[in-house]
Amino acid sequence: MKKVFLLILLWTIPVMAAKMSLFDEAAQLGTMAGLAEACGETKKLEIFELISARLIANKSNSEAQELEGYRRYAAEKLRAIQEHKKSPKMTCGEILNRFQKMPLFKSVVYKDGSLKFYDGTYYPAKGIYVKKQ
Repeated sequence: MKKVFLLILLWTIPVMAAKMSLFDEAAQLGTMAGLAEACGETKKLEIFELISARLIANKSNSEAQELEGYRRYAAEKLRAIQEHKKSPKMTCGEILNRFQKMPLFKSVVYKDGSLKFYDGTYYPAKGIYVKKQ
């Protein structure tokens, strides 16, 4: 059952993102990052985390909410790494294959920190980590 849940999670995070609360979305993104990291992904994980940070920043209503989103992301990422190492539900080959094919990777992060999400949604540069001009 958990394997089926992970399969669904890997394919539906981008679709669910528009309908979830910020904190639920941050946790889901953290789970994906943790599974990828536990399986040795590095290059695409950097891109994933950059896009995730832009999403969290843009969906936050305040600096405190943004920080809590990042905290939830990090906590869930750590939990997913530990859980996968303790009791893997899928092989790393399956996880990495699905991770690398996520539509989220069709998104573009611009130099100024803005994001054009793969569905065409544009998120302006926003958040505590964007340099103030």
